[in-house]
Amino acid sequence: MIMKILLKRTFFKSLTVCALLITSVAAAFSQQPDPDVMAMMPEIPATLTKPEDRAKYLVMHYWDKFDFSELQPLMKDNLLERCFVDYLEVLSYVSAADKELSISGLLKKAEAKYLSFNKIMTFSEHYLYEYGSPIADEETFIPFLEYAVKSSALDENDKIRFRFLLRNTLNNRIGSVANDFTYTLLNEETGTLHGIGTDYTILFFKDPDCSECYKLTKQLIVSPVINNLLKQGKITILTIYEGNELDAWKAHASDVLNSWIYARDEDETINGTGIYDLKSFPTLYLLDKEKKVLLKDTTFEKTEEYLRRQQTNN
Repeated sequence: MIMKILLKRTFFKSLTVCALLITSVAAAFSQQPDPDVMAMMPEIPATLTKPEDRAKYLVMHYWDKFDFSELQPLMKDNLLERCFVDYLEVLSYVSAADKELSISGLLKKAEAKYLSFNKIMTFSEHYLYEYGSPIADEETFIPFLEYAVKSSALDENDKIRFRFLLRNTLNNRIGSVANDFTYTLLNEETGTLHGIGTDYTILFFKDPDCSECYKLTKQLIVSPVINNLLKQGKITILTIYEGNELDAWKAHASDVLNSWIYARDEDETINGTGIYDLKSFPTLYLLDKEKKVLLKDTTFEKTEEYLRRQQTNN
């Protein structure tokens, strides 16, 4: 149900958000924003005319009309979830500090009822962390988790999962140095992630029999941006298999280009210690020369666009 709502509202939710952030709605849209969501929104003072000022006011007062002590009315027609989806959109318009302050305010209010608090946390995990969500954003998910692990509304058993998720999201966080590991090649030679010296590294966790991995492999192979960087010696593509089906891994070696590093996690360090959060395959990271994480658990499209911008700027 959660993902169905998101996919159904991908276009219309932007109308609701933009209607709140601009001062002249009629001229901007031929479609109508979601009336149920709009009815729950605070009235933004007319004196606030700049979109950034309106966005800040909105995130700080977004939940003013919500009574979390009575969850049932909020669940009718999935109202709470629909509002939450739009809330995530509004958060993208404000600073990190304002985002954290707003999220803290929401969860403090939701603590009025145990079920309300859990419902908000469920929404945040599905939309911001779960594999397949088109709006997944771990940086926004982190403040939800940081609040939850300290919340007096939850007992220690409730917090076990949230601590686990917080560890995963903080692990190899964007801007941090990616965890190092040793990889093994087809000829049994070894190397390390941190030993790669190119300007960029695409870290590609893949499974031999994964159809999506094969699709991503083909996208990387035909990308003009990535091929240009490969020819200049500015990027390395390191593919890692962390399973133990060696025959299958060896059989798919020809899927990749000779210029790539085709390797496996022989010691099962990655799988055994959890130094990377592999929700599914494929999993893609983009690292800089110092192995700082530029993009985490990302897509081909975002990776290519990031590299294209860097080439343009240089």
